[in-house]
Amino acid sequence: MTPQVAGPGGPVPRQDAAPAPVRHLYVHLPFCRTRCGYCAFVVETDGLHRRDAYAEALRAELDLQAPLLGTLDTVYLGGGTPTLMRPRRIARLLDAVAGRLAPGAEVTIEANPETVDRRQLANLRAAGVTRVSFGAQSFQPALLRALDRAATPDQVRAAVACAREVGFASLSADLLFGVPGQTLAQLEADIADLAALGVDHVSWYELEIKPETALARMGAEPPDEDWSADAYERVVAALEAAGYRWYETANFARTGHECRHSLAYWGAADYVGVGVGAVSTVGARRWRNAPGVERYVAALAAGREPARTEEHLDPDTRRRERWMLGLRLADGLDLGWAGPPDRPDALARLAEDGLVHREGARLSLSRRGRMLQNAILCEVMEYA
Repeated sequence: MTPQVAGPGGPVPRQDAAPAPVRHLYVHLPFCRTRCGYCAFVVETDGLHRRDAYAEALRAELDLQAPLLGTLDTVYLGGGTPTLMRPRRIARLLDAVAGRLAPGAEVTIEANPETVDRRQLANLRAAGVTRVSFGAQSFQPALLRALDRAATPDQVRAAVACAREVGFASLSADLLFGVPGQTLAQLEADIADLAALGVDHVSWYELEIKPETALARMGAEPPDEDWSADAYERVVAALEAAGYRWYETANFARTGHECRHSLAYWGAADYVGVGVGAVSTVGARRWRNAPGVERYVAALAAGREPARTEEHLDPDTRRRERWMLGLRLADGLDLGWAGPPDRPDALARLAEDGLVHREGARLSLSRRGRMLQNAILCEVMEYA
């Protein structure tokens, strides 16, 4: 039996133990019609003709990874635009793991609203998808144009309504703040539109302008720190007032609708990722599949593992990751699970300043501390 300790995402194997069967699966579906201006993900915009071959390659990689997989509590279909795969291919993919799914398993698909209709959503539900995460990003046409988003606000609303009609009980929406040119009035309008949408879960991220994106090439710059801090506080306060729990740094949920797959990540649980660019972390190993659909398909068709990079995770790396991830959660972390901080003396000082709370072995950030999470991590941990 594998020795285990309890973490915020469930039991986690000890560093010196053989990894337990993996219970969380990520599937990367990279196809998009266009690349959004802020996107730095592994996507392919001219490969829709390779969808069938890619789906078969995914099934082949799942066969190769089968020895690592146990009963799956969560499956997450991310992208890209996963809904461009269409329900019949999604059904075939999920059929490959159907025998491994735990009762009540969470199966999430990301969806761009303009790519789905009522019939497709009904077919996705019939295929085994239990949760849909819609990429809204904003309800303001000017901001959507700045982000190169295709879906209109009305398409977002229609997609959510159709998903409800066909019986999805858990729906999420992604939004961004800190979009170049965004005003606080636009932010307040997005908050009001989101509240009217009535989804069960919200992921609201601050936009990061990465060097390789179209926004960066255009010279776009993020708002100043004071504006971002004010915007962040407004988002948190408004969503809490609307009945959402701020359960993770950028995530909010009505009771019982927290994303279980993401909780596994934040709990430093092992997971397997399949598809181009997908990352896996199992025990002390982490590997990342190389980008490039054509090369990926060719390798799997020949019975080989896809090209990948791999790294060994030493105990200190995993310990620091547990701190970085666990402190994102409202419930904080168990120190017996996380291990000691690099600078234990900093905890007492932070507690005196009202930034952290400690009850027994559990440590969490105060409300003010959650607004200063990165600075607090730098106080207690040493990150290269």
